[in-house]
Amino acid sequence: MTSPAAPTPNLRMLNIVSIALCVLTFGLIVWGAHVNTTRSGMAFPDWPTSNLAPMITYQPSEWLWAKDRFWEHGHRLFASLVGLVTTVVLIMAVRITPVSLRPHRAIGIVVGVVLATIITAIFGLNLMPPGFMEVFMIGLGVLLVAFLVQAAKAPSQSRLLWLSLAAFVAVCLQGTFGGYTVRNNLPDWTSTTHGVLAEIFLMIIIGIALLSSASWNARRTQPSVRPFTMSVVALTWGLTFLQFVLGALTRHTDAWGASVTFPQWSEDGFLPSPDMWQYAQVTIHFLHRSTAYLVAIFVIVQYFIVRRDGAPRDVRRSSMFAALLVLVQVFLGAMILWTYRGELVTTLHVMTGVVLVILNTITMYSTFRRPLTQPSTAAIPSVVAGQGGH
Repeated sequence: MTSPAAPTPNLRMLNIVSIALCVLTFGLIVWGAHVNTTRSGMAFPDWPTSNLAPMITYQPSEWLWAKDRFWEHGHRLFASLVGLVTTVVLIMAVRITPVSLRPHRAIGIVVGVVLATIITAIFGLNLMPPGFMEVFMIGLGVLLVAFLVQAAKAPSQSRLLWLSLAAFVAVCLQGTFGGYTVRNNLPDWTSTTHGVLAEIFLMIIIGIALLSSASWNARRTQPSVRPFTMSVVALTWGLTFLQFVLGALTRHTDAWGASVTFPQWSEDGFLPSPDMWQYAQVTIHFLHRSTAYLVAIFVIVQYFIVRRDGAPRDVRRSSMFAALLVLVQVFLGAMILWTYRGELVTTLHVMTGVVLVILNTITMYSTFRRPLTQPSTAAIPSVVAGQGGH
């Protein structure tokens, strides 16, 4: 067994920056949720410009005092900051990865092309040929899946780099989806995908923050949990993510108003009447509400199982906070109905849901812990030989 990676200054700095990026991304998702809550998504019909003005140089007097412009333009500037910090994380990950374990130069060329395309589009998207954005987004989606698969298979010492590449592609895809959504007048499917991609990006960044943490890596020697417990944790995480997807779909299709009573669907009972099932909004709302109960049960059961199983302390702690928070989340969901989608409670519901996803993601990563390790010096020559020209 190899020893945990030494907490070098570069690795510690990457950990600090990635944690900061997690915080920024959380804030960006909550801000984006409030854009939807306040119906500010179409404050500007154009993108990447704002009222035909460059995003960065758009006069503050034009948007600071207008509610819809403030939330939408602030969201765009916030997203630009997250994209910038993500690029910094990628550069830092490249620097700490041994040269012999870095990907082929072609990967660097692809990343450069992606970055150059985005910069070019910022200044001349309207000059791009028809279908350009669609093709570009498909290409980014393929790259994202490929980098995530490679991160799962890569040697531990290069896993941070592959995750950072995935994060870079994900933030580019997320930004492009945001612009595509505005330029096409907020279609339900693109708005929902935009929200889901934000959550996927956040989970990738959480992985980078944990892998670069010396304390998290040091816990590899703690007792592992039973396969049954690992299955419960994985299923709980999967259900929580599914619930977030259903929540995004409920918000962007306005399906929340299909029922405004709680806990019953209506005065007639807990199920919609047979004639109501023909409406997509009824099905979406019912699935979101039903899955919420299922998630609450699994999150609470998860805590008692990991506690009984003697799981590492960080696993018990994150699962305990999730068990407490899920009850608050159900209450906030009911409050949305009781207040007829009040702005504050609606945004708080999304914020709490994001925190719940974060906690269950940390629980899952910590249960299936694969720490960063120093590569064996004996293995390096064989790697170099196998990657000649890389």
